[in-house]
Amino acid sequence: MWYWMLNVVIALWVFTDARKRKMEHSILWAIGTFVIMILVIPFYLAKRPLKDGEVREGGTGWNVMKSFAIFWTLIILVGGLWGIMAAGGAANKANSEAEQVGAALGIAIGIGMILGLWLAVLVGALAVGLFLRKSSIIEKGPTGALAQMVQKP
Repeated sequence: MWYWMLNVVIALWVFTDARKRKMEHSILWAIGTFVIMILVIPFYLAKRPLKDGEVREGGTGWNVMKSFAIFWTLIILVGGLWGIMAAGGAANKANSEAEQVGAALGIAIGIGMILGLWLAVLVGALAVGLFLRKSSIIEKGPTGALAQMVQKP
């Protein structure tokens, strides 16, 4: 449930941001974000037109992987907190000390597994991103449709 609520909020932000940046197919970016946020958002952030004063460095590959790592962290953080709260509620309902100890051990193992998964994916994404990084590529805003608006008298 929390994942879909997060997707709705971020999809609405993508839609409004894409419209402000004069992007074509802003509704498709928002729908894609709602359905598979973790894959669409990194590409959106790497490809969207830059506003005046904004800078993007490292090329598309690096920016996709960097944004993926940030949103992966956000999803794991929100999901982990939700899971801890749900597990804490279940632990409070335990009837005996043995059930409480079992719940505490289960929560500890679960948190460890979540942190391990987060770290493995994060390190992998950033390692790939570093291989794709091109320090010579520096984009300065405005770009895309925003640059065309600035050039018109």
